[in-house]
Amino acid sequence: MANTLDMTRGRITGLLAKFAVPLLLVNILQVLYTLIDSVVVGQLLGIDAFAAVGASWAYYWLFLSAILGVSQGFGTLFAQRFGAKDPEALRRAFAMACLLTVAGGAAFSAGGALLCGPALGWLGTPVDIIDQAAVYLRISTSGLWIAFGYNLLAAMLRGLGDSRTPLEAMILSTLLNIALDLILVAPLGVAGVAMATLISQSVACAYCLRKLRRVPQAKLARADFRWDAKAAGALLRLGLPLGFRNAVISVGGLAVQNAINGYDTVFVAGITASRRLNDLLWIIGSALDGALATFVAQNFGAKQLARIRHGVAIGRNMMIGAAVVILALALVFGRTLLGLFFSGEAALAGEVLDVAQRQLTVTALGVPVLYMLFLYRSALQGLGNAMIPMLSGFLELGLRLVCVLLLLPLLGEWSVYLADAAGWVVAAPLLYVAYIIVFKKKMHAADI
Repeated sequence: MANTLDMTRGRITGLLAKFAVPLLLVNILQVLYTLIDSVVVGQLLGIDAFAAVGASWAYYWLFLSAILGVSQGFGTLFAQRFGAKDPEALRRAFAMACLLTVAGGAAFSAGGALLCGPALGWLGTPVDIIDQAAVYLRISTSGLWIAFGYNLLAAMLRGLGDSRTPLEAMILSTLLNIALDLILVAPLGVAGVAMATLISQSVACAYCLRKLRRVPQAKLARADFRWDAKAAGALLRLGLPLGFRNAVISVGGLAVQNAINGYDTVFVAGITASRRLNDLLWIIGSALDGALATFVAQNFGAKQLARIRHGVAIGRNMMIGAAVVILALALVFGRTLLGLFFSGEAALAGEVLDVAQRQLTVTALGVPVLYMLFLYRSALQGLGNAMIPMLSGFLELGLRLVCVLLLLPLLGEWSVYLADAAGWVVAAPLLYVAYIIVFKKKMHAADI
């Protein structure tokens, strides 16, 4: 049976920590996953191949981030129904989510693979790396259905309070990915990196499915798959805005990538190296984000609003402490970590590292604001409000476009360095104000 956790009772700090620690370890493994791919490519295939994978990442992330948002929205409904102690409604929601995931996964995989060629051209990918980028993308996007399946199953597990099983799946997947990287990259180039990732994701998906089959709330019968418009509607109301928000933010990433690709391969490789470390910057924040979203959703389902308010206050203190630690580590050890990506061509590698360090420093300075964004966004999502987080995505997009389109002639490469952090600075205050307003309305409705 999965390690379900009822967060509607018990000491809040302990519950958040218990749920967040496995998520943190999952995030560490995901960073390791990405870093190993990058190190293997950079060390064995050279800077051109490294830049090719980096130049294609923004397009792949457009689809993957939408999948993550939709799955996260689905997970909110799972957590609310688990908190409400309504197993029948939970099973119906899970069954409808499975049907929606099958349809969405097929559409994303087909569309992603078909459009990757034109997208690389639109992004202005340098001609010396575009062929390798296209190979990597076609293989990666054709397997998006696997990513959709894994994230649905992980969302269901986390909605039940189980953050341990996704950790176990990620450990297995990461070890397999390391082995496959070493086996496939030398003979297959960047195609080997993409294939290793897909195979590893498939194993993680199978592992989560096996565990869920042992959980009574997730044991689905044929009758559960009868179309339930109400459950499907609730899933889409929570999932689509979050998926759309992530996609909108990723469009900003595509615009930034277009600006990056306008420079030479050295600049592209440097920004790519920095972005490979970005996950380290928000590694603790995203774990607390997931824990708080599940905590709020379960307690909202149980109608315990006072407990939600207390939990958000505790979460804020934890976020602030984590942000200070991450910022300090990034400033002290950033260049050393960036240097792991490259070998040989010492002069060229030094130029790449200079670009990467500048980008990493600017991004790290924005981490405290980003962690507040995580806090209030997850609280709103747990309360069942997906529209305001979606609007925050539009704000992030707008600021990124201002940076790379309007400020580029004035600031040059610094417009690229500032693009991500500028979006956070505007979106975080909006989410804070929105949380205060939404929570007060929920409290007033409960009093009535």
